[in-house]
Amino acid sequence: MNAIGYIRVSPYLDSVVAQEIAIKDFCDKKGLNLLIVFKDTGEYNEDMERESWLALEEYVRYNTESVHFLLFVLPAKITRFNKMIDHIQDHFKQQYGVMLLAVL
Repeated sequence: MNAIGYIRVSPYLDSVVAQEIAIKDFCDKKGLNLLIVFKDTGEYNEDMERESWLALEEYVRYNTESVHFLLFVLPAKITRFNKMIDHIQDHFKQQYGVMLLAVL
């Protein structure tokens, strides 16, 4: 099974390096093939119009058959993100058949 990863700058997350390591370690443990990691390493912002996020969705759109999972590192303060994560999960599952997986 194939996965892609997404990491970003956030005051609620570990460093982008630590996030990438966590995603790679998760793939190794679960036997997933990590195709690519999209990185938003610029300034922190709360909207979903980040350059790498848009590139990630474009990648999934054109590689639907080969992407099974979208991996991300779960923020420590999850309650703030529950609604957004649910919306993103529904979107990717319905549009592309891709499942979001939180790497803890």
